[in-house]
Amino acid sequence: MSATAPARIGVFTGTRAEYGLLRPVLTRLEASARLEAVLIVSGTHLSERHGATVSEIEADGRTIAARIPVPLAGDDGVSVANDMAAVLAGAAVAYAELKLDAVMILGDRTEALAAAAAAVPLGLPILHLEGGHRTAGAVDDAARHAITKLAALHFTAAEPYSRRIVQMGEAAGRVFTVGATGVDNLVAFGRASRAEVAVMLGLAPDGLEPGFVVVTFHPETLAATSTEAQIAAFLKGLATVEGRKIVITLPNADAGARAVRAALKAFADERPDQVLTFESLGARRYAAALTACDAVVGNSSSGVIEAPAAGTPSVNVGERQSGRLKPPSVIDCANRPDAVAAALKQALDPIFRTAARHQPAPFGDGRAAERIVEVLERTDFSGLARKPFVDMAPGSN
Repeated sequence: MSATAPARIGVFTGTRAEYGLLRPVLTRLEASARLEAVLIVSGTHLSERHGATVSEIEADGRTIAARIPVPLAGDDGVSVANDMAAVLAGAAVAYAELKLDAVMILGDRTEALAAAAAAVPLGLPILHLEGGHRTAGAVDDAARHAITKLAALHFTAAEPYSRRIVQMGEAAGRVFTVGATGVDNLVAFGRASRAEVAVMLGLAPDGLEPGFVVVTFHPETLAATSTEAQIAAFLKGLATVEGRKIVITLPNADAGARAVRAALKAFADERPDQVLTFESLGARRYAAALTACDAVVGNSSSGVIEAPAAGTPSVNVGERQSGRLKPPSVIDCANRPDAVAAALKQALDPIFRTAARHQPAPFGDGRAAERIVEVLERTDFSGLARKPFVDMAPGSN
């Protein structure tokens, strides 16, 4: 990088959810005179079976510098590992050809780990967003911490997450508590009414009356029970929702996701007047739905991060998100039909919903992307990939 040329920041995205969280950062990078965003797209974005969500990126008017296709042949462990191998090989070639100064990776998915691993032999510094979380019920936990140990700079959603990263031997001066970028989206898009969301989803203005819940359920990859048993128990509890529409977003390409997708679609087919399913809502429609719905239900991270920021009650089912910080508006419950039904009843209670609307903002003020780019604008990327390991002082644990 010359003294005047902007630093080229590769931004990797492999799923719809991850891209939605990266949107505010990309917007800030694109407005910077010192930094240049170089977008690298892979994973389910390029899969017709998963909604070809690359179209959402193109609709935003963004230039895609590289596309890394992956097989997505199955959702068993071997297929996921093969997908990781394709991402690693493709990302390494893309990074080298694009002459990057750093690569930005958000979160904890297996394709994100592969994208991070590809940067290591190239000496590319990794900029990691949303590290430090704990999700004891999913393999994502190991992937997230592995990316943390590969990364040169860390941008977290909350101070306890920053402390955890420092505990892992990372230098405190390389860890920045900025807030969650999902909150940035909520602030930028503002609140929506049910009628506005209905029109966004292609319905009549009264199509979501008298109210609705948003549902996202992913396989709990470290659970002792089968994926089929997980989704069956969840849907028995969800079936107790009456007098409200149910808007379901289908899961990403995790191990076991096909069984979840099939069960959700069958559930919707049995209730055509109540249930709607979508491959992806996209960042804008999803943010609008979060602010207008009566509750968020399932085991997605959005239920414990974005939903509380929107002031919306959420029911967090099972152990997939176990270990994350959760404000009072999040109701944890076991993945049993009776427990899911009871938690839904509590979440939909008017008194609880009012309390959720007035809780303090838990994950920042909507300026996470601004803070991230401010740090990057004053960063010298040369040699940044070489980092220390900071040992804890004796007795400090």
